[in-house]
Amino acid sequence: MTEQELKQKYEMFAGAWRFYKKWAVHPMPLTEQQWEQIVTEANEFREKYGGTKAAEYLMLAVTSDLDQQERKIKHNENSFTKKNRSSRV
Repeated sequence: MTEQELKQKYEMFAGAWRFYKKWAVHPMPLTEQQWEQIVTEANEFREKYGGTKAAEYLMLAVTSDLDQQERKIKHNENSFTKKNRSSRV
């Protein structure tokens, strides 16, 4: 791998981190509009890096992690709601 190729890879990984950091700090759960923006930005990221498998896998990892965080929040909210309902009975 040339020095230039290595720099491009570094920029891609750094860009994936910035993308993740941008969305991971949003309060969960995300809105449908926010998810649409995430998908749009993920596609733009992949295009920016030539549609490479590495860019695709990075965005898949990032969006999957965001989805997993959201599911965990929703699960915890549902568990809390169920507990509150059963304690009222």
